[in-house]
Amino acid sequence: MPFKNEIPKASSLSWPAVGRGILVAVSTMLILAVLATLIFYVSNLSERFLPWTAAFILFLGAVTGGWSAACRAGGKGLIHGSAVGVGLFLVLWIVAAFAVTGPLSLLGLAGKLVVTLTGGALGGILGVGTE
Repeated sequence: MPFKNEIPKASSLSWPAVGRGILVAVSTMLILAVLATLIFYVSNLSERFLPWTAAFILFLGAVTGGWSAACRAGGKGLIHGSAVGVGLFLVLWIVAAFAVTGPLSLLGLAGKLVVTLTGGALGGILGVGTE
């Protein structure tokens, strides 16, 4: 029998689960980026597919990170997945601020935020559903 003041496990945001989800997302993105590099190198694929490939890699990274966070947290998949999406976006924004010498496009950043937030939320929902 739970005590009156005891908070159930899934009633709040689990920051360790979100942190792990961000690490899973970044790891997934790195692996997929290496695979995409190899595919583009050995095939005749045009470079015009690179933006779509990068967006797909970003989306899949956010999905796997959101899924991981929701599974680890044990509930509230939409919130955990969305938190992973926003956290992944912030990590990418910080990396881009140091790596890109020119100005960052506000429209490009907004698009990446939508992709990571949508992917993270979808992954979180799937993560709770596969428990």
